[in-house]
Amino acid sequence: MERPHLKLPPWAKSLSARLLVLTVSFVMLAEIFVFAPSVARFRVDWLKAHLDSGYLAALALEATPDQMIPDDLEKELLSNAGIEAVILRREDRKLLLQRDDMPAKVDKNVNLTNFSIPMAVMEGLATLAQTEDRMLRVIGMPSMAPDFEIEILVHEKALTKAMRNFGWRVFGLSLMISFFTAGLVYFALNRLLVRPMRTLTHDMIRFRENPQDKSSLITPGLRDDEIGVARQELAIMQQDIQAMLNQRRRLAALGTAATKISHDLRNALATSMLMTEQLAKSQDDEVRAVVPRLLSSMERAVYISEQTLSFARETPAPRDLAKFTLIELIEEIRDQILLQKSENLMDGAAGRDLGDKAEPCTARIDIDLPDDVMLEADYDMLFRAFSNLIRNPLEAGADIVTVTWSNPIAGKTSDESDQSRSFIDVLIKDNGPGLPEKAIKNLFVPFAGSGRKGGTGLGLAIARELISTHNGELRLVATGPDGAVFGVKLPIIT
Repeated sequence: MERPHLKLPPWAKSLSARLLVLTVSFVMLAEIFVFAPSVARFRVDWLKAHLDSGYLAALALEATPDQMIPDDLEKELLSNAGIEAVILRREDRKLLLQRDDMPAKVDKNVNLTNFSIPMAVMEGLATLAQTEDRMLRVIGMPSMAPDFEIEILVHEKALTKAMRNFGWRVFGLSLMISFFTAGLVYFALNRLLVRPMRTLTHDMIRFRENPQDKSSLITPGLRDDEIGVARQELAIMQQDIQAMLNQRRRLAALGTAATKISHDLRNALATSMLMTEQLAKSQDDEVRAVVPRLLSSMERAVYISEQTLSFARETPAPRDLAKFTLIELIEEIRDQILLQKSENLMDGAAGRDLGDKAEPCTARIDIDLPDDVMLEADYDMLFRAFSNLIRNPLEAGADIVTVTWSNPIAGKTSDESDQSRSFIDVLIKDNGPGLPEKAIKNLFVPFAGSGRKGGTGLGLAIARELISTHNGELRLVATGPDGAVFGVKLPIIT
């Protein structure tokens, strides 16, 4: 199947573009949270500045002998202060400075001697959004004389205009800071994260297009952070994949070669077995004594040849699903294996001219399974898998193999991840010598995981593949001098 060609996305859809947009957005969001307190503080400072200006105008009035000044001077003092009127309260008197045309109505009182930050923020935003020119009565203490209370009347329109000008300046400055900060963060993160990730992605795509090309292997680099670890792990994974591909290629070549020579090899072995059977009829006792060993060696050669050829040719075939009980499958396997062992003993006795003195088959296969456990699977595939698992310990020296089970457990299959199914855990125990250390290390590796002399190590590899095809799992539960235990987890029909 032709694989689709992958390429990196355009810049507009890349991580770089998203990083830039997110950085600018987050900086602007932070500036918004700073903007409201800044505007509130500007409003308070503006009002306090006008309180101080009103206090200075009142001092000019107080400096006159009779606390009277000309109207023109009064208007000029109030205009310079930016207020409509001012009242300065002393301990013994009150000074008033006001315009002749001052409005009689006060729309809002503002007390600067008692306010909280949340209240200042809310009133600042309200003033910023105000469209009417309200008259404000501001009460506070001038910074030059904190012991005296002063009141001023001021138009809110002037305050709103000043606050909006301040807001635009803050917004423009925030925008500049946002883009500047976003640019620095963007280039830093782009160099530290995005660019290495793009390089890593490009290397992965290149390796995917030609995994057998040595030049497509990733160079780990000297970084010791998460990206460096990812490159190192990816480099190791690529090397493992190339090793697996090389092994598959060798196995494929082996399968091709075995296919070509299988016909001649089988003919040669068949001819040799016919000649051996003729030798069994010889009158020479020494010749007849050698025949069983010769037949056993030739049968082992045929078995190894067939196993190798079967594994080399093996391809994932579609499953022929059928419903059957687990116990009927295991019982048929038991009957076939015990029958074959009995026939082998009879053939060996005939070769040694023992007649009816052949030793009976002592192998035993005990089955402890429920009668109602139903499977929906390929009968032949599971027959092969369980046959290998039960036959292997008998050929390795075990006398008793027990097939038992544990209670069904809930789980999910890999091809039906949205549906829960029940599983049964089948345990295959034997009383053999257990698995050697070499076999444990290479348990499911073809040609390396055999636990007996003359074995190919293909039985467990084939069994595991067949069980995995049914969304199951094959594992080694335990091994030791008292025998080995294998577990097979399979989905069942409930």
